[in-house]
Amino acid sequence: MASSTLQSAGIARYTIWAARLVVFAAFFDLFVQFPTIAPYAESLGASAALVGVIVAAYSFTNLFGNLGAGYVLDRWGRRTPMLLGMAITVIAVFSYSLVQTPEQMMAARAVHGIGAAVLAPGAFSIIGDRTAADRWGHAMGITGALIAVAALIGPPAAGILRDVWGANVVFYVDSAFIVITLIAFLLIARDGSPSVSDGESDPHDATGGDDARRNPALWSAYAAAFAITVGIGALVTHLPLMLEEQGETAARSGYSFGIYALVAMLVMASPISRAGDRYGRFGPMMLGLVGIAIGLALLGVLEGYGGVVTGMAVFGLGYGLVFPAATALVASATGADRRGMAFGVFYAVYSFGVVVGASGSGRLASFSDDLIGLPFLVGAAVVLAAVPLVAIMRYAAAKSPSPGT
Repeated sequence: MASSTLQSAGIARYTIWAARLVVFAAFFDLFVQFPTIAPYAESLGASAALVGVIVAAYSFTNLFGNLGAGYVLDRWGRRTPMLLGMAITVIAVFSYSLVQTPEQMMAARAVHGIGAAVLAPGAFSIIGDRTAADRWGHAMGITGALIAVAALIGPPAAGILRDVWGANVVFYVDSAFIVITLIAFLLIARDGSPSVSDGESDPHDATGGDDARRNPALWSAYAAAFAITVGIGALVTHLPLMLEEQGETAARSGYSFGIYALVAMLVMASPISRAGDRYGRFGPMMLGLVGIAIGLALLGVLEGYGGVVTGMAVFGLGYGLVFPAATALVASATGADRRGMAFGVFYAVYSFGVVVGASGSGRLASFSDDLIGLPFLVGAAVVLAAVPLVAIMRYAAAKSPSPGT
């Protein structure tokens, strides 16, 4: 009996790390596209407007794919859909090197978004399934730290490869890494009934009842995800433009995002990520939202590159608190039979927030060149507005029955 338990624990541990490898590969795939896709589409003859459509095609299909992925993951398990998603992603990425026209590139981007849509929801569902309830926050923090590592190395690696050998080599390396991940996941990961977590109520905040549509704990995680990604959308769109107006180099812009990713990674990989396991998910989530709002506000009011560094570091600190707590809350607020859908919606909201933040930031910036910090201040207000919403949902969740009761 003891040996069987140890074997089961070993399978769970290896499956979790296989899922984390998929998370890293999925986000590495995403981040290497950032400095590559737009210039590559332009080299195919795409106009400026069409370049924007090509870049957005991935996000559009990925958003709706996240929603469909949740149903598939709950209906057919985690492993098979994720293997299929990686196979589709490999084909799509490799096909970038074969396309001849902007229209073909747009079609490949659309397929890429669909294939990748199942990867993050599936991997996080596996981690939720296979992790003890009192360790969800720490487990999600480690996984989030791997996303930050991908953010740190993906864009510069892609830039170096493109400058030295061309964009096609970026696509070859990216697709090869996903193939390696697919093989490792195929050999290591196992489907099956969840281990210790399913049916075990979370000692902190795992409340909300069986119906996800009326689950306040789940909706609080979605509200937090939307708020932080509105802020990220504002950063991605407006920060490089602001630094350019201040006479800073493109390298300085890259370093700024690196600071945010590095601080977030350190927070999520540290014992700080255990705070949600010990004291509840809602407290770290609200504190992190306040930190993100302060970081955005500092970017809006401070002048000079020192102000940018400070604002990005505070933003990274807040993100490092919110992400593990929010993803742990999604895991704790659902059983294994609904966890795939819950994470699918979470990542659809995540994508939607980036779109809203990016488009809204651009529109605000067009109002007046003198109000260069306005998009950051409005973004800070949006993030701060999520704090009382999460507090209200926390109160509602406390009055609801726990899953499995």
